[in-house]
Amino acid sequence: MVDTSERRRNALGRLVAHENSASDLLALLFEMDPEPLLGVLGLDTGTYTCQREVQAGAGKGRLDLVLRRQPESRPVAVLEMKGASDVHGDQLDRYNAWADGFTPTPRRFYCSLDIELSAPEAPWQALSLIEVFGTWKTSRDPHAVWLAGEIADVLRTWDAEADDVMGKVTGWYVPDLVSRRTASAVDVQLRAFGDGSMAGAYRTSGGNPMFMAWRRHPHGSDDAWVAVDVRCEGRGAASRWLVRPCVDVVGNGQSALLEAHDLAVQLQPAMVLSAVRMALIDQGRGRLAAALSAEENDGLAHRPAPEILAAWRARLAAGEKPRRRHPVFFHDRGLRLATQLRADATELTRDDLAQLTVGVLDHLVERAR
Repeated sequence: MVDTSERRRNALGRLVAHENSASDLLALLFEMDPEPLLGVLGLDTGTYTCQREVQAGAGKGRLDLVLRRQPESRPVAVLEMKGASDVHGDQLDRYNAWADGFTPTPRRFYCSLDIELSAPEAPWQALSLIEVFGTWKTSRDPHAVWLAGEIADVLRTWDAEADDVMGKVTGWYVPDLVSRRTASAVDVQLRAFGDGSMAGAYRTSGGNPMFMAWRRHPHGSDDAWVAVDVRCEGRGAASRWLVRPCVDVVGNGQSALLEAHDLAVQLQPAMVLSAVRMALIDQGRGRLAAALSAEENDGLAHRPAPEILAAWRARLAAGEKPRRRHPVFFHDRGLRLATQLRADATELTRDDLAQLTVGVLDHLVERAR
């Protein structure tokens, strides 16, 4: 049975999980006692107001929180809150344009659990969300101390869960933290090759956390990559991840479609579950191999006859666009052709997920040679 404190933490977590409601909670704490936040932001004592959802100009987005000094109502601090999401596009540039329109310009703070990974460039200053909410532990308002302490405890728990085995995950956006932190760890390893190999965290079209890792295809064009696409099946399913070994061609036009198809067909025997498992075992990663499974067809979408593949290629060569379903692979736009495996990460950590990704990449590159 779940005890009362855990039920309370789960209920509060539903609020903390979303940036809008987390920002609302921060604004509420400011109204209860503004001094702790002023202190962590390095602002002088005085009279301030806290505004939510401040328009940064027509079509320029909304700032999460803006503190204004009274009575002149001058903005002195801007807070951008990030939880599940990361900076997107030119978001901070647009906010900078708004802030730079004031003299003196307001200070800018970027608040997240992953400040060491996603800290933006100056003039933004990175602050941990745990530090921001935890600052009310010295508040004169006992209600603010309790509420902020509960929020900080939720965030501290999620931060720890992102580094623990994924079967223990309870936090709504812990899979996002796992995805970003795993991508960062893999990226460090891949950039050491010095050939453009890299990894990055993204979102699926359905909004689920994912990351991708790329290495250059040893016999492809400059646009051809061997890759692994790793995606969480849902924030309520933090221990279930899809692992998709793939060929990815970053380009346009029929030549890119043809290259992706040809390279994937050549590499197909190495991309299936049985081959990936054997490679991981040979690397001494048998525990990771055992965590993988697949639907029918050993991870392929279909098992076609050679004549079906030949007919597909002939259509591409004739200038036709790819159909919705590839005759062998799972695919995105006909340019990223993949098999699909499932990883039971119940007993795995993000470090295991990073090792799995690198191990599969090493195997694919070796076979592509």
